[in-house]
Amino acid sequence: MNRPHHHQPQHGNHPAVIKQQYDSYNVWEFENKWEAGLCGCKPASRCCFACFCPCCMGCKLASRLGETAIIGCCPCTLCYLRTKLRTARRIDGFCCGDLCSTWACGPCAATQLAFELDHQGLWEQEAAKKNKPVRNERYN
Repeated sequence: MNRPHHHQPQHGNHPAVIKQQYDSYNVWEFENKWEAGLCGCKPASRCCFACFCPCCMGCKLASRLGETAIIGCCPCTLCYLRTKLRTARRIDGFCCGDLCSTWACGPCAATQLAFELDHQGLWEQEAAKKNKPVRNERYN
């Protein structure tokens, strides 16, 4: 009968312990700024989309930020999405500012989010998928 052989640690053989010094870098210091201001409205077609169909814009923003698209229609979601993107991209700001900007002008905040996602290459995912070459694992 084959039994697994367990090695007993020999006297004097201890596992190495690696100590790392604490990095004093403050994780709450955000180093990036928004690519467009709150009233940037770039491009105008996206601004119109946010003004005249805020639910559709919210769904697209939610989808691009990895959330279920339908939450884009829920009230107060835009504030959550803005905070999520700002934190993920280490953009300077705070939650109260996110809340105030989305309540003061939701379409402006949505357009700003879309511009930021576009700058990161995350807005037009359909175009990126069309331009991506199809790779066939079977033959490569």
